[in-house]
Amino acid sequence: MNEILEYIKNNNLDYMVQGELSKAVSDGLGIENSQAFSEITNLLKEGELVLSGGQKIVSIDKLNLHKGKLTGHSRGFAFCKILDEEMDDVFIPHTKLKNALNKDVVLIKVNTLPDGRSEGEVFKVVKRNEDNIVGTLLINNKNNKFAFVKPDDGKNFSDIFVKLDKHLKAKHLDKVVVRITSNEGGNKNPEGRIVEVLGDMNQKGVDILSIIREFNLYEEFGHDVMEEARAVPQEVRDIDRNGRVDFTNEQIVTIDGVDSKDFDDAIGIEKTEDGYRLGVHIADVSYYVKPNSALDKEAYKRATSVYFVDRVLPMIPKELSNGICSLNPGVERLTMSVVVDLDDHANIKSYKICQGIIKSSARMTYDDVYAILCGDSEVSKKYESLVPKFKLMAELHALLMKKRERRGALELDVPEAKIILNDAGAVVDIQKYERNTAHMLIESFMLLANEIVAKGTVDKHVPSMYRVHEQPDGMKMGAFFKFCSGLGLHVNGQPETVTPKDLQNLLYEIKDRPYEEVVNKVMLRSLQKARYSSKNLGHFGLAAEFYCHFTSPIRRYPDLVVHRVLKNLVLKTPDENTIEHYADFIADASLISSEREKLAESAERAVDDLKKAEFMQDKIGERFPAIVSGVNTFGVFVELDNTVEGLCGDEDLPRDTYAYIEDQYLLKGHEHSFQLGQKVCVECVGTNLQKRQVSFKIVESTKND
Repeated sequence: MNEILEYIKNNNLDYMVQGELSKAVSDGLGIENSQAFSEITNLLKEGELVLSGGQKIVSIDKLNLHKGKLTGHSRGFAFCKILDEEMDDVFIPHTKLKNALNKDVVLIKVNTLPDGRSEGEVFKVVKRNEDNIVGTLLINNKNNKFAFVKPDDGKNFSDIFVKLDKHLKAKHLDKVVVRITSNEGGNKNPEGRIVEVLGDMNQKGVDILSIIREFNLYEEFGHDVMEEARAVPQEVRDIDRNGRVDFTNEQIVTIDGVDSKDFDDAIGIEKTEDGYRLGVHIADVSYYVKPNSALDKEAYKRATSVYFVDRVLPMIPKELSNGICSLNPGVERLTMSVVVDLDDHANIKSYKICQGIIKSSARMTYDDVYAILCGDSEVSKKYESLVPKFKLMAELHALLMKKRERRGALELDVPEAKIILNDAGAVVDIQKYERNTAHMLIESFMLLANEIVAKGTVDKHVPSMYRVHEQPDGMKMGAFFKFCSGLGLHVNGQPETVTPKDLQNLLYEIKDRPYEEVVNKVMLRSLQKARYSSKNLGHFGLAAEFYCHFTSPIRRYPDLVVHRVLKNLVLKTPDENTIEHYADFIADASLISSEREKLAESAERAVDDLKKAEFMQDKIGERFPAIVSGVNTFGVFVELDNTVEGLCGDEDLPRDTYAYIEDQYLLKGHEHSFQLGQKVCVECVGTNLQKRQVSFKIVESTKND
């Protein structure tokens, strides 16, 4: 807590004008009056202090106010998530929102109603949401001087009044980006200005571009960033080789998807007398992206590349990501390399982390490597000299996988969607994304390198950024245990102290059972969310004591940070100032990277949901096998075999009186019941592209085996 705020609260310095209060704080804490005055001004701006009764300053605790962030609803009401307090979200009716809007930070007063329910009332807007709002332009007047923008996101519960700018050339039904300029509340619509016209709502790609802007993401890089990117040499020079281990004579390959354009990891492997020598070579992006450069500041701000079905928003410009930093075949590239010697049981004997230089022998795809491992003679002949390497890789992968299994690492199988578009940008098919041995062996080697690097930084006692996954919350895990019990399954251990091995044993038990997929999903929901941290807290899901992200610096900022840590704190002996600088920077970068990762995932999910709804548009009236993937008071969610998910609302369930039994994930009626994982037959009854939703009705159900 802010020292001045704490002093004001502890000494009951409420209902004083600012001059009196700053003097009292100055005298009490022994600081300059000007500093106290400035800090009090900031506390007023942040909503920790408020003006009450004229110019008198009061702490929000004194007035029983709570600071939170609003989430609007299309019906006009909102919920307030209280910040920095353990409180449930507070319902706020439309009449008590005053002039507050979606995503505003507000101070609210919480009232208890006669029936015992809590209801909030906005006292003050502390900070307006500064995000852009994407919507459809509605021009209904003859003189074309003003219009309304209907937001795509229903949480922005009011249409926005805008004046039309003839220079923008916006047309009726165009998708536009608008920024709120004022809101008087009451019956008046908020006012805004159009900052960008995205194009006709039916134009190819505008639907996805609208989501990109909704999440405040951008494709283009600024002029200063591009200047730096274009100035980077596109070949390795003699000066770049200094101090590097030369791996250019070794057979090293990249293995990626057929559509990949940037390659940030490459693998080399040899059989030794008593085991294996594995080389994991990662693009040395940190050599080209220097701290505090325009490139670095932009990468820090973006923190991650974002992947959509028809485009990628890269973290760094393609001049680097597809050029000098990409481990393209036949050309020299700089790397950060981990070379590890393992015995015949895949136990680590020794390892070396170094700066390297490689020349990839081949750009391999997962499909081709898998074909070789399956004995495809044609593909094997094409890559004849490399076939022994791929067989060695598969051999080592199998050993590493067994080791992870023995320690209890979770192998959650939650399918992802592969959305296929035609040249016009329309969805032609949706399939489950298939992972084969080639995918998994690369994953094994990346996991190994990440663990080795994390352990290396811990052993050196230097600051670093870790990928952490903490012990599950006892209450959530307790609910999961009850859900499993309802299916006749037993989970070893206790909810508060469950181990990864306990959960992995359950996954073995349900392998190939009808509800395998849904148990995987519920387990995933019951676990903590992995995040970045400056503290090594271990990784529960991997059953790993040490873990970080090191292997994808082209697309993740944390990996870039770890590379810098290796160069400046591990491979060198740092001074105290350098250590202190990295410790402060990593703490901030961990928070930003975790937040940006969540935002990227939300944007990617929104595009997938849109395209799934689009795919189902011409399938209304058709029937599909599905499973119940979610249960709530207002109905059940179902998922088709191709991962399309939708809601069966109350009106689309067989007629009955239902009770929601939360801890069993069950909607129970007198004649019909629906539980998570249950097989059903559904009919598609509607789609809503704006809400990115598909609606189904249940026409047949079966009981779980």
